[in-house]
Formats: sequence, structure tokens, C-alpha cells
Amino acid sequence: MDRHPVEAGVPQGSPVSPILFAIYTSSLIKWVEEYVPEADGLSFVDDLGWVAIGSEVSQVVTVPERCAAKSIEWASRQGLQFDTAKTEEALFTRRRGHRRHLRPKPTAKIRVGNGFIRFNTQATHCLGVLMDAHPTFKEQHNRCVKKARAVEARLRTLTKTCGVVPESVSAVQVVCVQAVALYGSELWWDPREVGRRDDLQRLVN
Repeated sequence: MDRHPVEAGVPQGSPVSPILFAIYTSSLIKWVEEYVPEADGLSFVDDLGWVAIGSEVSQVVTVPERCAAKSIEWASRQGLQFDTAKTEEALFTRRRGHRRHLRPKPTAKIRVGNGFIRFNTQATHCLGVLMDAHPTFKEQHNRCVKKARAVEARLRTLTKTCGVVPESVSAVQVVCVQAVALYGSELWWDPREVGRRDDLQRLVN
């Protein structure tokens, strides 16, 4: 049909927004992967991402650049537009040695649209989990323990003022405090790391 302007939109925060986003972009990942077979597309709710694996930073940079170009091309054909200002780039490595050598160079950046994006130097926030460049998840652990201690302090105040029985306090501690402290632990928990284990044990005690 002929194109015509739309004078109404979906309100910010509407539950319909991610549904419409998934419908409109359902063919994007497959289309880009056909042109850039070295990349794997990831989609969750209203976030899109591209994963590239390589042995050098320069090798990794070229793949997401091509993905970004093809994504923007696809969007223009569909009458859509991505907010490229919200684009982030992150570099992860499984190697622990020679960290300075493995860190992305300050000049390493990826072209997205008419601009360039540098690699994120801080931990990358993904689905509520902070992912370090070297997957130690140190920042994620520290943040979760800090939040859990704050919850525990509020719980302690509540029990003193309301006289909650110890059995109920223990149940609430498991549901509220431990759940906060262990968020994302499927990724970062390692029983060999004594420091994290001791932090969590003190919190439970």
C-alpha cells in the first residue's frame, strides 16, 4: 500500500513495545547473518547484539562493523531507524595472562552509521549482570553483595521494630537477601575463590 504518516505511537514503557519490536525485526538477524556469516545474532526483548570471535582486536572489529552497516541498510529498507547512540561495544577474553596486550587499544573503534564507537572500558551491563572484559565478574559480585547487605540491614531494622519470629526472619533472609547476593551466580560462582565464598558465608551468618 502507499506510505502515509503515522501521527500516533506506542507510549514509552508499554508492554506492546517489545512485542512490536520483535515483529518488526524478526527477519533482521537472519538477513544480516547471510551477509556476515562470521557473526552470530542475539536478541532479547528489545535489544539486538552481534557476537564475533577472533584472535586479534583488529579482526574482531571488522565483523561488527559490517553487521552494523547491514543492520542500518535493512532498517532503511523497512522504514525503520535504530538509535545508534545507544550502541555499545565490548571485548571479552578467556585468557588471563598478558592482560595489557589483550586489552583493546585506545584507537580501536567501530564505525556505526556516521560515527565511531569505542570499546567499553567498564564492565558491560547485560540482562542485569556486569560482565568484565576478563570474565572474572568481580564487579557483579561486589555489587550483589553490597545490595544484599543493604537489604539485610533494612530487614534487621524491621525485625527489631516489629518483633518478627526467628523462623520467619530466616525465611525472608533466604528469599530476599540471598537471592540478591546470588543473582547471576550461575555465571560467576567458583567455589575455588575463597574471597567470594567468605563474603557470602558472612552474609548468610
